[in-house]
Amino acid sequence: MPSTNTSVVDILFSMNIYLVRHTHYANPKNVYAFRLPLRLSLEGEQHAQRIGRWFVENKLQKLPIYTSPIARCVQTAEIIAARTGATVKTDKRLIEIFAPSLQGKPQPAKMPWKVEEDDVSRESRESTLKRILEIYNEKVAEGNDCILVSHGEPITILYDYLNHKEPPKYLWGPENNENIINRGEIVKIELKNNRIHSTSRIKV
Repeated sequence: MPSTNTSVVDILFSMNIYLVRHTHYANPKNVYAFRLPLRLSLEGEQHAQRIGRWFVENKLQKLPIYTSPIARCVQTAEIIAARTGATVKTDKRLIEIFAPSLQGKPQPAKMPWKVEEDDVSRESRESTLKRILEIYNEKVAEGNDCILVSHGEPITILYDYLNHKEPPKYLWGPENNENIINRGEIVKIELKNNRIHSTSRIKV
């Protein structure tokens, strides 16, 4: 049976980080969005409201929110913050990946995910992981519960890394749909003494 001192240490150094992927955004021309300032659809706004309500119902109010500066993430974060009374700060380390030669161009009817992944101008996985891992580690070191709002690929890559999984080459291929962190999905990372105790995916 653990000693009283051990229990106190566990409590003092327990924390949670919540990763939230932005909700649905309007893209009527079905272009490669990347860092375009596309805004949430009505569906996306309503979903963000549900996420905010989830945090309130779980007594997770006023958690600081750090978000990608891209419009769809900022909107998601601000809607959650309006529900929870939180503050919102943008951080470029949470930004979407970039592929300048594809951004704004119509997605092809066949295998748009392969065209994207094979594009030579696309930001590398290593670069994406490095920057999102940097802010994650920073928040772990600070020791305060918080919410990080980002995009599908950065969050999925971080989630896989924390769970010692290697992402597939074609992350967005239809065979990998179950492995992608979905729009509006919450990933709860529970840490004890700065070590991951558990990770869980929550659909709201």
